[in-house]
Amino acid sequence: MPEMIQIRRRRFTATLGALIASAALVGAVSASSPAQAADAVTLKFSAVFPAGGQQGDGAVQLGKYLEEYSDGKIAFQLFPSSQLGNKIQSLEGLRNGSIEMTEAAATDLGNFSDLWSIFALPFLFNDGADAIRVVTDPRVAKILNEDAEANGFKIIAWWNMGERSIINSKRAVNSPEDLSGIKIRVMQSPMLAKAITAMGATGVPMAWGEVYTAVQQGVIDGLENSPPVIAVNKFYEVADYYSLTQQFIIPDPQMISTKVFDSLSPELQDAVMKAGEASQKDFNAKWEKAVASDIQLLKDKGVKVNEVDKAAFRKAVQPLVDDYLASADEKTKALYDTIVTVRDGG
Repeated sequence: MPEMIQIRRRRFTATLGALIASAALVGAVSASSPAQAADAVTLKFSAVFPAGGQQGDGAVQLGKYLEEYSDGKIAFQLFPSSQLGNKIQSLEGLRNGSIEMTEAAATDLGNFSDLWSIFALPFLFNDGADAIRVVTDPRVAKILNEDAEANGFKIIAWWNMGERSIINSKRAVNSPEDLSGIKIRVMQSPMLAKAITAMGATGVPMAWGEVYTAVQQGVIDGLENSPPVIAVNKFYEVADYYSLTQQFIIPDPQMISTKVFDSLSPELQDAVMKAGEASQKDFNAKWEKAVASDIQLLKDKGVKVNEVDKAAFRKAVQPLVDDYLASADEKTKALYDTIVTVRDGG
């Protein structure tokens, strides 16, 4: 019996320690201040990214804007590193109102509406800044906002997440043939997996929190992402070759639950939208500088960075794009046509 009591005490102590550590982490990245009203509305922001780096800093700054524009009537709490769940779980939380805010790649919304799978098309935009210009154009934004809100998500900002390229532990990639036999993680979108497979590799959908260990243990050979994300998550520790394929350019919408947003006063709704606008401007202004510095960081860490025959990859994926558009519904085709018109200056 005494032994059982000791075991229970140890379990209790361990659980209490974990709760204290979690609370300390949340407190460390909270944007709230002592000046906030006691009855402030608390908005929890669920993220898969770590507390540091461009995304973590951007989320904290968003919280500061929320406090500023609401005169302290909004308290913001960032829960990084998948503490509240992966992206799909967080989006489900927004739908039912149990989580107030989150970020996601545009393709993640494809799990709730087929329209968003269009962002999984390779080489859809010229670059990350171009993607932001296109998705915030009123003609495109109207289509995306209406569909997002119909599924429970209110978009308040768009972040430029740059051009996603392939990092792997096997070899440098110059052409589609170099990807033969290589397993590359993609986000949880069937279209992304098909695109990477069309490029010559094997696309493996996987939740973000599992990726580092999977590469480390050889379950997969690598992944695709932008330099700041690769750097802050230290993938240079487990993969040596970063090839600038730049096949996916997928911006991240910052979102609040429509249930939560609709429950706010008009004053606070206005504060949320103004904070989102300020966040979008601030984050995107800092992003390009981060890309350049983090490419150099990867090189300094011993990663071999190389250019590729991008025309060969475009040719390899074109049949996939053609098949997608041939089978897409009219709403998706209309979105694609609008994106292309805006992208090409129409």
